[in-house]
Amino acid sequence: MASRSRTALRLGLSLLGLSRCGLGFETGEVPSELESYVTDPIARHTACAVDANTATVCVLEGFVSQATTLDYYILTLPEEGLLYETSPNFRSFGSAPLMAPEPIGPHLLPLLVTDPKHQVVYVPPANKWPTPNAWTAFTFVVESPLRDEATGQMVMTRSEPGLVVLANPEQQIAGSDFSLANSADGWSLSGQLEVVAGNAPSQGVRHHASAWGGLNHYIYGADEVQSLDFATGIDLARWYFEASPRIFHRKELAAAYGGMLRFRVRSQYGNFLELNDPLDWVTIECQSCDSGQGARIVRFVDETLRWIGNEVYMELYLHENGRWSYDPLNSAAEFTYATQCQIAAILTNVSRIAILGDFTRGGEGIALDDVAIVAADASLQPAYPLSCQQGCICRHNPSLIHPTCC
Repeated sequence: MASRSRTALRLGLSLLGLSRCGLGFETGEVPSELESYVTDPIARHTACAVDANTATVCVLEGFVSQATTLDYYILTLPEEGLLYETSPNFRSFGSAPLMAPEPIGPHLLPLLVTDPKHQVVYVPPANKWPTPNAWTAFTFVVESPLRDEATGQMVMTRSEPGLVVLANPEQQIAGSDFSLANSADGWSLSGQLEVVAGNAPSQGVRHHASAWGGLNHYIYGADEVQSLDFATGIDLARWYFEASPRIFHRKELAAAYGGMLRFRVRSQYGNFLELNDPLDWVTIECQSCDSGQGARIVRFVDETLRWIGNEVYMELYLHENGRWSYDPLNSAAEFTYATQCQIAAILTNVSRIAILGDFTRGGEGIALDDVAIVAADASLQPAYPLSCQQGCICRHNPSLIHPTCC
């Protein structure tokens, strides 16, 4: 693991221009948004899958450490579709109609949820097909009287906003199926060398509007020029598929903890008997984490995860048992397996997702399709760990506690 960490940092970061300073703020200043954070009570992040043209009941979850009441308030509304309180009929008998006669309007916010089981009903836009992404999201807070330790008085305390992501019917929060030739859905390639000693640019990512095995309308990248270390034979310049910022750099990914990242991949050519090492197959970064110093997790190819260029549909779990490695951002330190809170913190504010294309020491052509970040099953919601949402002490400012400092 030690040699892997040092090599990965040299090859995967510095050669792509992603130095330690490039991940965060060079000044080391703590963003103002971290000045305070309410750790009790907690409005828990969750995901709720919604079918097209289907009114769906979603449950709000909260936590308070003391034996006291907990009130739920809708803070913001979905950008599309309508949000309702549940009907008296549904509360009493669990039968239709599910929702109250009128939707919740902006003039009612913040709205106290009166359902004793803190349920609300979301109705998606009429006659609209689901996309590979979530429909939308809304936020809520919880409020509770808590005893002030200094005065002994009961003080009404409101939580930080909790996020409810209204995922598509397959529980997807973000995804690209490349069904349209729309600039590869915002995806790009990084790390490619220029062709003919810099006299021509690399071709970058290409969209193929055709079917190839299980791939149907996919993107494609190729290693046109290699820069090899003649002593080791290792490719010194790695190229990656870079996920669309518009689709994959969104706050809704916080609700993906406990779910998975999946994608379909196939090689058109390449010698998969001569592989680069290490192989950092998937990288996820958060530029604002750790008080703005940045954080990164990497899923390396290992004995449990291998690929020989054949068509595969990969599913990488987004939790502490998914064998993600936490990057120390220090060439003298070793990678360690990421904890649940380190993974959760990065998902809270993702700034980069990259999938390795440069597997072999020579040239290769790689096709990628059906990339999706999927929430955990409804039975596991809320899947975002409570202890992580309560926050961690910030290493660069121990007086602060915040989830992105985990």
